[in-house]
Amino acid sequence: MLKSLIRLIASTFALVALAACAGSSISSPVLQATQPPPTGATPPPPSMDTHFTESGRYIDFSEAPAGESVTRVAGVKVFLKGMVYSPTPIGAFPFDSPLKDSNAAVWSRDLPLMRAMGVNAIHVYNVTPPPYDSGTGPIYQFLNAAWNNGDHPIYVLMSIFFNGDKLFDQAAVSALATQYHDLDKKYATYPAVLGTSIGNEIGAGNFITNPAWWKAFNQLATAAKQGFKDGGDGDKIVTTSEADGNIGAVQRGEQYGAAVDAWGINIYRGRTFTNLFDQIRSFTKKPVMLTEYGASAAYHPMTHDKYFYTPNDPNAIAHCERGGGATNVNDVAELPLSSGSNPNMAGLTDYVQNTTTLLEQGYAMDGVVSGGFYFEWTDEWWKANQGNANAHLGNVAFNGAFPGCNEDQGWYGINAVSKTGGLDALTPRPTLSWLRDTWAKIASIP
Repeated sequence: MLKSLIRLIASTFALVALAACAGSSISSPVLQATQPPPTGATPPPPSMDTHFTESGRYIDFSEAPAGESVTRVAGVKVFLKGMVYSPTPIGAFPFDSPLKDSNAAVWSRDLPLMRAMGVNAIHVYNVTPPPYDSGTGPIYQFLNAAWNNGDHPIYVLMSIFFNGDKLFDQAAVSALATQYHDLDKKYATYPAVLGTSIGNEIGAGNFITNPAWWKAFNQLATAAKQGFKDGGDGDKIVTTSEADGNIGAVQRGEQYGAAVDAWGINIYRGRTFTNLFDQIRSFTKKPVMLTEYGASAAYHPMTHDKYFYTPNDPNAIAHCERGGGATNVNDVAELPLSSGSNPNMAGLTDYVQNTTTLLEQGYAMDGVVSGGFYFEWTDEWWKANQGNANAHLGNVAFNGAFPGCNEDQGWYGINAVSKTGGLDALTPRPTLSWLRDTWAKIASIP
């Protein structure tokens, strides 16, 4: 979820060319790290070639031995059981590129856990494009580990982080176009690559009505596509990751001929998505994926807010009622497990189950959505209202559609994080098992 706090730390992402110009828990075992894979010479891509192509409202997936130009495994329609992946350690700000080799201790811990719960794709906000310096690096090791020799692979939607106003600066546009081209060219033939998103929530309301902005956007999208072609596999997806705004970016993007294969939207409308599917059907015939959806796992005890929902009714719109109590950033806790509390964790697990089931129903009905990426894998403490990365604080921003009745941006993880003296430990929340069990009933890419 890209809010104003993310924009404040944009400089932490390694975009050198643009430096001037992202309470309680269940009694589950604490998850520790495994040993990272060895690093060394650049590993070659596996000998399998994967293609992702749009087919009407659907994304099709097919595979064949690398270099095979005729015979391919029959294409299947993609349903993304995705996870937003921004594993930021306690006390730190986001990695410039979380998938790089030097972060292997973190991602080698997480990949098997995500695979075990049924994740088949991840969405990351920044992959540093070449050339690399001593603080950045390639992501070959991660891509091969994600592919896992074709055994329950996890596909990767890459991106480059930048602010949307850069598309009014032609020098920045040219630099970004080069970066997108070079990034996609470098990783085109790695079978774990799903495609690339053009930024994240870059389409501010006053930008998307400007045809010059879309012209610059298309310069990046076209360069990204050309990079995949020049790298040896033009059949990867180029998409977006835009804030909801009544899907205004989709509507305006279609008006101005946005050069994307599919649309990505970040949606936080509550347990039913309200009229999202009807809007999609009205504004585009392209595939649509939810590049973010989810809700915070926190609440504010002193507010005495209450959350009301109707279990087992997929069309019932839940809501919060204000309790009238005062709050601050320190008045925050994880939603309690006890059903005697209101709000409680059951409201969030219902939220997760209902939204994920609705995605599958829309996919099965007419392909109006191709699944989505749940936000997110772990809590990010740095997103607290005061930007204190060492304290698990809250945000004072009421949200009547969320089970905890508040935004609380540092509490969205399906895993809580805690300090252990080394790598942060993960403690799964009930949302993880609910998401796993819901996904297990849903068709997917192999």
